[in-house]
Amino acid sequence: MSADAAPAALAATGAGLDGPSPGEILLFLFTRRDGMSEEQFREHYLGVHAPMSVAHSTATGRYVVRLVEGGHGSLPLPVDAITEIHTASVDAFVDPEQGWDSAENWKLVIDDAASFLAGFHMYRVSREVLVPAAGAAEPTTVRARTPGVVLAQIFLDGAAAQDATDEAAGPAAIPGTVRYRVLGTLSPDAPPVHAVDLVTLPDATAARYRSHAYVLGEYVQQP
Repeated sequence: MSADAAPAALAATGAGLDGPSPGEILLFLFTRRDGMSEEQFREHYLGVHAPMSVAHSTATGRYVVRLVEGGHGSLPLPVDAITEIHTASVDAFVDPEQGWDSAENWKLVIDDAASFLAGFHMYRVSREVLVPAAGAAEPTTVRARTPGVVLAQIFLDGAAAQDATDEAAGPAAIPGTVRYRVLGTLSPDAPPVHAVDLVTLPDATAARYRSHAYVLGEYVQQP
């Protein structure tokens, strides 16, 4: 979907969350504009867009930006960010009158998104822990990069679909793996994603999976 045609939902998050989330969860797949470098994308998203969204959205709870590091390779979709947002109500979140401090500020966020995104896909998801993590998660400093890397696998419907559990040695077998199962697709022309799996690992451990998983840095914008 083109960012120039972004609906209200775009303006508006983590694998490390231990308990169930109240309300609803949205997962966004973002792609940067052509000609924008990975570093420019990171700086604008974290330095401009995310703070603007936090400042003006009244319906955003937990908000986590996960940025793909080192390109997408030959993975199923061209993705530069996988963003997770928790909200009490998706209907309120996508409504500039209910989910934002003003319609004018909602438009500012939408216009900014169109300035650096080539497109996005939005899904309403459930969240389930496939393999419990060993020990409690370390506290995360808001807006700083979470230690380690997050591996992500995106599973498509139809002929291209695969189930993470088919890979006995894959990320789905690692303690702390969380599955986001798609309950509804909320943007037109979105790829037929049925699940996204995320797991946080130390950098050295993650190296063995780089050939078949997105490697992301995690930045918690709002816990």
